[in-house]
Amino acid sequence: MTVALPDRVVVATVRGEFHETGTYPKVGDWVKVSLIDAEQAVIEELLPRSSVIERLDQETQLSQVLVANVDLIFIVMGLDGDYNVSRLERYLLLARQSNIKPVVILNKSDTAAELVTQVAAVEQVVGDIPLHVTNAQTGGGLEVIRSYFTPDTTAVLLGSSGVGKSTITNWLLGEAAQAVNEVRGDDSRGRHTTTTRQLFTLAGGGYLIDTPGMRELSVVETKSNHTESLIEEIESLAGQCQFSNCDHEKSTGCAVLAAVESGELDPRSLDNYYKLMRERTWQQDKTSSKARFAKQKNKRQSQAHAAANKRRLMRGG
Repeated sequence: MTVALPDRVVVATVRGEFHETGTYPKVGDWVKVSLIDAEQAVIEELLPRSSVIERLDQETQLSQVLVANVDLIFIVMGLDGDYNVSRLERYLLLARQSNIKPVVILNKSDTAAELVTQVAAVEQVVGDIPLHVTNAQTGGGLEVIRSYFTPDTTAVLLGSSGVGKSTITNWLLGEAAQAVNEVRGDDSRGRHTTTTRQLFTLAGGGYLIDTPGMRELSVVETKSNHTESLIEEIESLAGQCQFSNCDHEKSTGCAVLAAVESGELDPRSLDNYYKLMRERTWQQDKTSSKARFAKQKNKRQSQAHAAANKRRLMRGG
């Protein structure tokens, strides 16, 4: 990893204590270092974090810190095939959970199929959260983004691959520091041009972190976030359904669908509920599969050990 010193950037390794604790420095962290020479250093200590952004790691089912000490999250969504209001809501949930101020950037205004309608739909979701429509290719609408930075501000760009995060980074830096590629024409997905999280110092003051795209975002559930309240709301409605096995999709006497029809429940909230339930089921199945695999592995090892002992006894006899 690299560490930015006041006068230069050096390559750094970590002390053995970090391997013992499993808590490693992340992009945005402040650390204490000891210099080995002009180009190398050792990280001695990780300083307390003022904030972290973390998501659920699908492999380990544990929280994964993405970046640290961030003051501002720029949530970037494309107005092309990337446009997805439900996914935007999940990024907003991530910002609330992290207790970090979000700013929404709707990029690629030149590709919007129905610009006015799309922006209006997002405005209903974001409320008083700042929203800006931009065209990073031409720089249109990006000048206002500079106004969010002071010398002490650290901001991060989050969004799917191909939404223009690296193009925005290059515009703010005034140079082509990040490689960019065209997105696929059929679904507007990017090619993961940015593969690591990188922190840049802006000429006008402040720091910007560019990140690889995240098509899927699994938030770390906590009792404080509104995921639980969403589940409680829909399950409370479900308790009023005519049939206990109601699927809430087309069943007769469904109180959940009735709430959607009456406007009491936002259809997107129901979609998010379904997605959350699918994620939980997938995670539970994956955890169960891992447990079964571990049990079978232990059984095979025990059998192999018993067979080896038997062979040794037979040879001894």
